[in-house]
Amino acid sequence: MLMRYLKGYSLLLMASLAACSKSSNTTTLVGNWIKRSEFEGVARSSAASFVVNDKAYVGTGYDGLNRLQDIWMYDVDLNQWTQKAPFTGTARSNAVGMAMAGKGYIGTGYDGLNKLNDFYQYDPVANTWTRKADFGGSARYGAVAFALNDKGYIATGYDGNWLKDNWQYDPATNSWTQSQSLNSGKRQDASAFVINNKAYVVMGTANSTPVTDFYSFDGTNWTTLNSIANVSDDSFDDAYNFAGSGAASFVINGKGYITTGTKGSYTTATWEYDPATDRWVQKTDFEGAARTYSTGFTVKNRGFVVLGQSSSLQLDDMREFDPNAAYNKND
Repeated sequence: MLMRYLKGYSLLLMASLAACSKSSNTTTLVGNWIKRSEFEGVARSSAASFVVNDKAYVGTGYDGLNRLQDIWMYDVDLNQWTQKAPFTGTARSNAVGMAMAGKGYIGTGYDGLNKLNDFYQYDPVANTWTRKADFGGSARYGAVAFALNDKGYIATGYDGNWLKDNWQYDPATNSWTQSQSLNSGKRQDASAFVINNKAYVVMGTANSTPVTDFYSFDGTNWTTLNSIANVSDDSFDDAYNFAGSGAASFVINGKGYITTGTKGSYTTATWEYDPATDRWVQKTDFEGAARTYSTGFTVKNRGFVVLGQSSSLQLDDMREFDPNAAYNKND
């Protein structure tokens, strides 16, 4: 009888310990992804985007067979896509987009044969494209772009070599000036976002290796931030494992977000950056298929991810992220 009791007690103790261990090792991630209207054009990856007057514009890219020129506008209030005047440059993928002073811009990229350095302005009122001064750096693809104080910047990328240069565009003079290069870390297919008039450049790859250094730029100088790898003696970066490339980015409530991309394989991981603490926190995984070369944008303080590539499949679905909501698999 005693042996049976001890055996039963031992099994109960082991089960309790296992349950405690499972509970202590399980973390519930915060945030919810909500399906929105599918992109109206053909499914694609490596598209460019910009936001003007609270409307998002997404276009160019690669559909698995062809590079593209079509441009589509997304109205967040109507949850609706409308086709706009096609991009008048060469059809391309892996270009960059940005907006300043009420105009949108697309430039650089790859047409399937050539790296490109041309640069175009979109007027949303006239619904027209105008060619502007060619990009001041070398022809390239896989760069990042952002705008600060109504000046545009294109940095990093690949021109046959990995790059860390940075060029400023002044729309008032239609001219390019070389600005300060990144402190280190040549890369292509990085991600960028802007918070409080400061740009952040993160991730990317060079020499087939993910880049882990991370920088902010204030329009004059680059500042080195904490690495996105577990390299410190402190515990804050113990879970950092998201270095990769081809991720989408957006900003909500003064925090930056990166999601999807390639990290050895396609990923759905989503991470939130707080510039006040220079720390990253993992959020609920992107709820669509794992993918790379998707497009992220922010409109009215709301973050969206659309398009992308999953293996040979090009995608056209879109989701919005609510960083503070509980996960709901039904929306």
